Amino acid sequence: APERALTQAAQAQARTIEEEIFEFLGQGEVPAASTAAPSGLAPRGPDPRRLEAVRESVNAWQGKAYEEELLKDESPGGALAREALDAYARKENLKAVLHAQAALGEDPSHEARRVLLSALSRLTGIETDPEGVLPLAALIHHELKLAEAAFFDQRYGAAIQACRRALLLDPKSSKAWERLGSAQYALGQSEDAREAYLHALELDPDDPALRSFMIEKGWLAQ
Repeated sequence: APERALTQAAQAQARTIEEEIFEFLGQGEVPAASTAAPSGLAPRGPDPRRLEAVRESVNAWQGKAYEEELLKDESPGGALAREALDAYARKENLKAVLHAQAALGEDPSHEARRVLLSALSRLTGIETDPEGVLPLAALIHHELKLAEAAFFDQRYGAAIQACRRALLLDPKSSKAWERLGSAQYALGQSEDAREAYLHALELDPDDPALRSFMIEKGWLAQ
């Protein structure tokens, strides 16, 4: 009985921590399924220690004023800021910084978002691209242009990195998948290129050049 009581107390404490995370990330109540025992295939959940670290960094500037401002902001930039917080709590560092850049890009005068970007950059060790503090659509375009320039300079590794950054911001960008496939193909990564091209075609079935190329390579039935 004592062991059972301790187990129940531990579960209750874990539940409290998880509720705090979901409240901070603006996701409402914790789903009932989250109380079940985790499995090896379960998605990676937020880490309360990482969440606390970013909260402390943000609150160090203006007490809890900035934290509250970020949570209550219902604008597109506010949603991007919460995406950045969620990504950092889930150990997706680059995604966190990119979304924080886009959040600030939506309103460069927004001090709470500037503090968030600075905090995430410091915590992750990822430097902010000064030319990449742009609204979401413009930031995706910026990364795609970097990928294009790197590809034509035969810097295929850099092109792949830029495409992956674009896909962290928009996984449904057919152009990002196609350029990723082209860079991988140039490096001889044929299977990876095929997978990337297939993603691109799924998102944009009306791309005749890509479809013809894949048929020619035997990667797609006519």
